[in-house]
Amino acid sequence: MNNTSINISAQMYSDAVQVYTDVSEICDQLKIPYVVVGASARDIVLHFGHGAKIQRATTDIDFGIQVPNWNAFQLLKQALLSRDFKETRQQHNLVSAAGVPIDIVPFGQLKDDNANISWPPDGDRVINVLGFQEACVNAEIVRVQDNPPIDIPVATPEGMAVLKLIAWTDRSAEMRSKDAKDLLYLFTTYHHIPKVKDLIYDNEELMETYDWDIELASAQQLGKDARNIAQEQTCTTIEALLNGNHEKLMGAFVKGFGC
Repeated sequence: MNNTSINISAQMYSDAVQVYTDVSEICDQLKIPYVVVGASARDIVLHFGHGAKIQRATTDIDFGIQVPNWNAFQLLKQALLSRDFKETRQQHNLVSAAGVPIDIVPFGQLKDDNANISWPPDGDRVINVLGFQEACVNAEIVRVQDNPPIDIPVATPEGMAVLKLIAWTDRSAEMRSKDAKDLLYLFTTYHHIPKVKDLIYDNEELMETYDWDIELASAQQLGKDARNIAQEQTCTTIEALLNGNHEKLMGAFVKGFGC
């Protein structure tokens, strides 16, 4: 990969680097586009990349993989197993030889018109993968190892925000609380990215709207930037899901602040 934008090789632990190496090499061999998502993406970009305070430590690594069919998914999974990853009860969960848990979530041509995928063999487990395409296409290239160089595509805060909004509206009340806290973290730390901070401070009207509160201005800027990368179906779905739920989301944010 080219055009590496962040180099965090000095901050990565070897077990995680090995996971990224394995997934990167296998996806390259199988010509499968992929993107790092979830808490690992958040920490890579905002904490390790730009110095934002870490929200909560995690060792899990989540990947979105763009596959044309279930056979391609199984080929990737078998390739990981050949590198000493172990299966779990969930088809998309594996554990590396060093004990690092990973999720591999397929998206792409597997989804139906509502962006749902149904897991084989019975199709009784359904998950929504709306937003994964945007996260993959707009990923940031991050170097996690210098010698030999290992570069990986990681979801940007804009892509993470799209995924988290979908997750918040699509999951149980218990999981919604976590998703809201994750969204709040993205909103209030987005300005740690230098180019975003410069953009916000250059927009005097935006800053005056929020009485020069950088975190509030950061939240609006992230919302705008997330909207700019979201596809029409994603935008329409988020708008419909949030309709009438704004107060619930704000309440979850308040809880996230510890109020």
